[in-house]
Amino acid sequence: MHLPQKIKALRRATIFNKSSKEYAINELKKDKKYLNECLKKDIQQNYLFRNYNDYMISTILERDGIMKRLQPVSNNNFFTSKDVLKLYRNELKEVPNEYRMQKVGVFDTETTDINGYILSYAFVKQNMNNFQTEDTYELINPESPISPEAYQIHKISAKDVKDKPTFKEKKDFILSLFNQVDMIVGHNVFYDFGVLKRELERVDHFPNTIDIPIFDTMFFSWDIVVLEKKKQPRLEEAVAFFLGNQQANYHNALEDVKMTLKVFNKLMEIKL
Repeated sequence: MHLPQKIKALRRATIFNKSSKEYAINELKKDKKYLNECLKKDIQQNYLFRNYNDYMISTILERDGIMKRLQPVSNNNFFTSKDVLKLYRNELKEVPNEYRMQKVGVFDTETTDINGYILSYAFVKQNMNNFQTEDTYELINPESPISPEAYQIHKISAKDVKDKPTFKEKKDFILSLFNQVDMIVGHNVFYDFGVLKRELERVDHFPNTIDIPIFDTMFFSWDIVVLEKKKQPRLEEAVAFFLGNQQANYHNALEDVKMTLKVFNKLMEIKL
């Protein structure tokens, strides 16, 4: 089934934690009988799952008597971010806390150019039970020129990063941050994952992609944030809509992830 790119992005968000996913994958490697029985009952023409990986996990947890499996929905009513967000939140409520998504990491970068390398990155981890956060922010020596256009946006100069560590020196630490969370949150985070992929290729690290669920606040806000012109909302526009005017230093990676986290938390609680 051909789906719009927006819907593909929305379907990347998970309701389960990493341990639940690992348990289900191991169980499915042993035996897919119950999953196949569920699929025969659930799959119908013009129906789809919000997140198929989550569906598979839910079948194992249903088999174990922990929760009811997730159900597909008609794709006729599945093409707005508001609808998908409502479904995501309803499914999340059905997961026992022990198996529910517990930790999110908000990720952002500033780069030498639109198709360039990392100058700075920020990563904020949030515990979804108590909302405590832990921040990481670093400047990176990109070993590459900074375009004048990029400098005008983030104001990071070659002098600022001259003596900073390179991505190669920080690679293992950065990758370890992703291993500590159940899902990555970001505003247009697919751009930042593209930057990360480029950096991993440059240092001959393969695979050069990170397999982790994603909640992109830009896509989830698309049909909720009201603008004069219907479009993907910039971070500033989403923040203004949900939180009002904020004194934020946008295009600083740490400030951007903090604002993105506020938008994410609002999306998780607003009345739909």
